[in-house]
Amino acid sequence: MVNEYKKIVLLVGLMGISDDDFKMVKSLLSKELKLNRKMQDDYDRIKIADLMEDKFPKDAGMDQLIDLYKEMPGLGDLANKLKKEKAKAKRKQIERRRIPTRGCKQDEANTSQPMSTTNEDSEPELGRSTSNSQAPQLSLATASIRDQATQVSPVTASSSVQVPEVSPLTASNSVQVPEVSPATSPRHTQPPGVSLTKASSSAQAPGVSRTTKPRLKTVPKQPSEEEGHHQGPKKVMVLKATEPFTYDNRGERWMFHATVATETEFFRVKVFDIDLKEKFIPNNVITISDYVGRNGFINIHSASSVSEVNDNQLMNIPTTLRQRANATPKINDLYSQRRGIFVNGVFMVSKKNEREDFIYYEIQDNTGVMEVVVYGRLTSVDCNPGDKLRLWCFELTSNEDRVQLRSTRHSNMKVCALGEHPPS
Repeated sequence: MVNEYKKIVLLVGLMGISDDDFKMVKSLLSKELKLNRKMQDDYDRIKIADLMEDKFPKDAGMDQLIDLYKEMPGLGDLANKLKKEKAKAKRKQIERRRIPTRGCKQDEANTSQPMSTTNEDSEPELGRSTSNSQAPQLSLATASIRDQATQVSPVTASSSVQVPEVSPLTASNSVQVPEVSPATSPRHTQPPGVSLTKASSSAQAPGVSRTTKPRLKTVPKQPSEEEGHHQGPKKVMVLKATEPFTYDNRGERWMFHATVATETEFFRVKVFDIDLKEKFIPNNVITISDYVGRNGFINIHSASSVSEVNDNQLMNIPTTLRQRANATPKINDLYSQRRGIFVNGVFMVSKKNEREDFIYYEIQDNTGVMEVVVYGRLTSVDCNPGDKLRLWCFELTSNEDRVQLRSTRHSNMKVCALGEHPPS
């Protein structure tokens, strides 16, 4: 997998920039790659890729290039392209892992489970540990039941064959073959100690019904992600939406963030037509279509992509799902998350450090501290130590040995008013 990352770093990241930009990259990475002046002059792109592979074995230095290109003039698009290529490489890795895993499970099922006359593919068995050597005995027991059903007359069966009482708990797991007296025993008898697990309806004791435990739904902790263009429609409920804000220095481009959910998952949305704000009202049910998934967000650019649902059918969004969608992540959990995800939340500011065009904040909670880097228009936000700061769309990145939350083009931030207690 590292070789795949290195291929992207070399062919896309380093070969895709000019000689002047490459010199700048070598200069900016000179400390991490331990490049002296002569090495900076002599090393070509291949040697730099080799060094990056050795220094950053996790991804061959792709995260470092992405962070650099975001700040270098004219390389923002290349940074986004590297992120996409990295995501594709990760998906390929996951697919390669899944294929042999499925094969192993299928082989285990074929070699360890005996043949059965019932449909056991739809429901997994609990507590079954039957070896291959027992398969003929189970088949014999099954045949015995069928022979009893066809050879014993109704009168004899009712007077001589006693079906033991079976509790619902026992019935849901296994049905014991009834003992037959020698006087009425057919040609085949049940091998001692053998029971039928999940017997078919023909062998099930009369009046006994099986109970199936409902499957528990897992509530996602992270927003679902979609990539590429989607026609839809997708029916969702609006959980929350921010006020519109301008995301360029000239104040000409506006957008707002929103969170929406189905009954099983939630999504983060960037809306670039602020006329849609009247439809993004909490608990309003809407359908979205003709949207683009990118970097963990659903991007909506046209008012025609959103329509309200008028069928009077409310969506049942579980309380736990709402809480997960609105929750502020713990700082110690962020350190273990993959770089490149985007974070929303409310954090306490403990330190502030202004440096030229950047402001560095230190945020904290009861699990740890982390650095927040802000630049551009967001440096005008008046925030000081002791304030609670609400962040939207801040990217989780790493700089040298430090993990950071960094503002991007579509980020926004707001100081919570005194006495305001935002939801966690």
